[in-house]
Amino acid sequence: MGVCIVRGYTYDWSSTSGDRLAIQGKGKGSPNIVNILITNVHSVRNAGDAVLLEVTLSEIGSIFPEANITVSMNDPDDYRPWGREKVVGSFIQWFKSGVGKRGDWKIGHLLLAPYWLGRAILAALVFRWTGLPLFLPRNPERRRLLMAYFDADLIISCPGNFFLSGSGLGLPLFLAVFSLAYGWLVGKPLYMMQQSVGPLRRFIDRVVVTWLLRRLRIIFLRDSRSMETLRSLNFEHPRCFVIPDVAFLYQGDGDVGRFLEILQTTRGMQRPFIGVTVIDFGTQNRFFYRQKSYEKAIVDALSYFVRKHGGSIFVFPQVCGPSEAEDDRIPGQRIVEALIKKNIPAIWIDTPWRPNELQAAYGQMDMFVGTRLHSNIFAMTAGTPVIAIAYYYKTYGIMQMLELSEWVQDIQTVDSEKLANLLEELWKRHNAIRRHLGSRLPTIREQAHSAVQFIQSDFRLLSR
Repeated sequence: MGVCIVRGYTYDWSSTSGDRLAIQGKGKGSPNIVNILITNVHSVRNAGDAVLLEVTLSEIGSIFPEANITVSMNDPDDYRPWGREKVVGSFIQWFKSGVGKRGDWKIGHLLLAPYWLGRAILAALVFRWTGLPLFLPRNPERRRLLMAYFDADLIISCPGNFFLSGSGLGLPLFLAVFSLAYGWLVGKPLYMMQQSVGPLRRFIDRVVVTWLLRRLRIIFLRDSRSMETLRSLNFEHPRCFVIPDVAFLYQGDGDVGRFLEILQTTRGMQRPFIGVTVIDFGTQNRFFYRQKSYEKAIVDALSYFVRKHGGSIFVFPQVCGPSEAEDDRIPGQRIVEALIKKNIPAIWIDTPWRPNELQAAYGQMDMFVGTRLHSNIFAMTAGTPVIAIAYYYKTYGIMQMLELSEWVQDIQTVDSEKLANLLEELWKRHNAIRRHLGSRLPTIREQAHSAVQFIQSDFRLLSR
């Protein structure tokens, strides 16, 4: 009997001993090689998503070193494998180009969605009943996706925050749910790595998400706010745990070369250095009308601080697409132009940087004002104190886990005075915050490691 405890939740692994699933052993070379499909990966043009996938692959590789891994991705064209993993386009890629202002939908393909998805469902049911891959699409990429589901011994949903209501018709959420539910149709064991769930505005969104989650063997949430959301929906699951975001496990190589190039080629950049990430949330979310107020608050607060204490501002590109709405360089340019008009030393980094370069540069900052969640995690894991601007409640949950809730501002209410006062307070206490991060992060990392250990223990019971 094995018992695991994670943040107050206890689970006895022996409780599933009556539930068995034979590994089909389709891996090459050995019947014991496991085939794993990772679903719901978005784009490596988002440095946070890139790290979530990289760490997930590393963690899975640590428990299944000989596994054949396939990654289902919304934006596969820019992906370069870290190891032996293969990549296929996701169900979302069938219908969405990813480019354009908001990531344009392929209207003609959407009209064919009932036929394409209906045929995929038929193929899944036939495979589950007969073991035969019939009724597959003619398109080779779509065929490869369905075969990845059929060949998988287990399916793992990548960490992130894609189970939430958008401001449109809900197609991204539906396809994210379908991407994991398809594995259930095929009869595979499903696991979800550290995920934020919500906000869920619509009744139908709450229904489909909770329906899906009840069919997962283990659910890992990365923040307590997501757990509160599920509890408010009367959702119960015997294996639902709160575990820190896997991005806390990321340790880049400390390559500060590109940041040093900026310092060498730019005059007048003096400490303290303040790093910044911003988001064009008004373009991404039709219900957000405060984009100009949000950007003004950042510009005013930074200007006030630099005039009082000196310093330099660096605006980083945490996310560079694939759509224009997701490209942080667009609002970043506006921020820097506004700062320069106020004679504040500011640098706009307008080319994509790799996650290791971003993390290393964030570590050179004295303070960090971040809107992108994983830019804040990168900064804190590099030892830099953070003010986090939350556009979804996942940020509150992550900062609460680090016992740093007081350093969060809501994008819906942030203003110049609030942010300036908080920045001033952070500067007074930034050395104490650094020490706090140094003492808190080892425990956070240890907890984040436990997710794959849970999956390994459960899957071993299934495969006996």
